[in-house]
Amino acid sequence: MKKIFVLLVAIIFSMGIVAQETKMVKMKNHVMMKDGKMMMVKEGKMMMMYKDVTLADGSVVSSNGMVKMKNGKTMMMKNGDMMDMNGRMMVKMSDYLKMKDGKMMMMKNGKMVMMNKAMTMSNGTIVFPNGMIKMKNGKTMMMANGDKMYMNGMMKKRKMEKKMIHKK
Repeated sequence: MKKIFVLLVAIIFSMGIVAQETKMVKMKNHVMMKDGKMMMVKEGKMMMMYKDVTLADGSVVSSNGMVKMKNGKTMMMKNGDMMDMNGRMMVKMSDYLKMKDGKMMMMKNGKMVMMNKAMTMSNGTIVFPNGMIKMKNGKTMMMANGDKMYMNGMMKKRKMEKKMIHKK
C-alpha cells in the first residue's frame, strides 16, 4: 500500500513540474506585416491596423507598411517583419538562412531546404547561394559554417566551440 501511495505522490509531483514548464511566454506588443496587411499585436491579441501608429522613438508606421523614421528615412515592411513599440526591428526566429556543411540552407515555415537563388533581406542585404553576403553599403563577406542570417538581415555568428585540453 505504501508503494502505491509513494508512486501516486511521485506522479502528481511530476505532473506539477511539467505544468510549470509549459507556461506560455507572452510576446511584447508590436506591429507586423502579415500576408500583405499591417497588424498590431497588443496584450497578445492581433488586430488589423487601420491608421498610422507613432512609436516611442518617433517613428511612424502606416497601415500600408511604410515606416518613416524620426531621421526622415523610410522603409517598407515585408511579410514577416516585426517592429516593437520602441521602433526596433524584432528578430523572427522561425525563418532564416544558414550555412550548413558548406551549403546555404533556408528555414522557411519550419522546413529546411537548399537555397537555389539570391535573396534580399528586409534591410537590403543580399545573400547568395554560395554564402556570399553583399550589404546595402556594398561591402561583402562570406558566411561560415553555422552562421545564420534572419530575414530582417540580422546575422548570428556560429558559437565557437571550446577545445578541451586533457592533462595527464
